[in-house]
Amino acid sequence: MRTNLVCDSYNSSYFLIDKKFQLASFSVHPMDKLSVFVSGNLALGQQIEELLTQRYRENFISRVENCFAGQCFSLEKKVALAEEGDVVFQVTFTPIFIQNEVQYVSCTVVSSNRIKRQLKLLNEYSHVASHELRAPISNILSLSGSIKNKKLEAYDVIRLSGLLSDINAQAEKLDEIIKLLNDLLHNNEHIVFFQPESVNPDSKHIVLLDDDKLTNRMHEMLLSGLDVEKCLVTFDEPKKAFDYVKAQNPDLLFLDLHMPEIDGWAFLGMMQEQGILVDVIIVSSSIDPLERSRARAFSFVKDFVTKPLTSEKLKLLFDKDKPAYFKNL
Repeated sequence: MRTNLVCDSYNSSYFLIDKKFQLASFSVHPMDKLSVFVSGNLALGQQIEELLTQRYRENFISRVENCFAGQCFSLEKKVALAEEGDVVFQVTFTPIFIQNEVQYVSCTVVSSNRIKRQLKLLNEYSHVASHELRAPISNILSLSGSIKNKKLEAYDVIRLSGLLSDINAQAEKLDEIIKLLNDLLHNNEHIVFFQPESVNPDSKHIVLLDDDKLTNRMHEMLLSGLDVEKCLVTFDEPKKAFDYVKAQNPDLLFLDLHMPEIDGWAFLGMMQEQGILVDVIIVSSSIDPLERSRARAFSFVKDFVTKPLTSEKLKLLFDKDKPAYFKNL
């Protein structure tokens, strides 16, 4: 077991200390203002007594010694910071057992300001989820239930089209709320857009990979409507798709990210390892900016398109006079 993964789960600053009282791993969050506890620069292998400020050194080391004896501690320290006033630090000492023996002690530190920010974010997230998200979901369920009603068999096409339009409007509202929730979680992160100027508009041999068969059918229908001469091959199993791409070397691959067994990231890694440089368009429901940035690390990934894929997005992708940035994709 990698003990640093255990400490990372705290989502706060942490120090991992070995039996020699040396720093085995650490992660310092800039918002935690730890200069009150730590002096100088941190480095792996350093004795912790060299890293601690004199005021807290004895108490800290004593807690670590007791932790190696199997005890846990959680305490609060109120500190006056000139720029922020009084700040309460929550400090937790936890023994980490490996094969029934304490091998490390983790010390996590988080400031009250971070806790307040996290609670505020959680409250905002909860409010949007409970007061905004439920409404369109309820409306969609109600509208879809109405369509199943046998009395609608006598409805004409115009009335049914109206109901479908209402469902679409509620789905768009739901999508906007989900984007709002995502923005709350990633409000400090910059979304990096692709510049897919090298996507070949004349690609004829195209592979579609998505574990959802309905999605594949919809994408196949959209691409067929764009150009009847395109050769489209669909897969819902990544292993079969990889074998096909490796053997046939198609012009373009539309790739979903979140799939069982072999996800999109593993698929891209396999392509990179084996030198398969087929152009890839990622088509994902994810709106996480970190995933968009991660995709840019693969040179053969030419764009990252958020679902649903539409004819308008496809026309932009295959437009010979495409703009430098596709910010609406």
